[in-house]
Amino acid sequence: MKTTNDVMTRNLLQFCYTCEDAHLCTTEEACRACWEENGMMEQEADGTEETRQLLMEYYA
Repeated sequence: MKTTNDVMTRNLLQFCYTCEDAHLCTTEEACRACWEENGMMEQEADGTEETRQLLMEYYA
């Protein structure tokens, strides 16, 4: 089971590693706002829905 901290850590490593402004994001809210501004959160949501639909086809 993934916790909010696991997801946050994964996103920080994935999205912030190469960001030149990573030092400006001091809170989780600031990070999420940056990710949404740059369209990064949409990618994760789309993949989740696609996986959910695929699993529904397998098990429905």
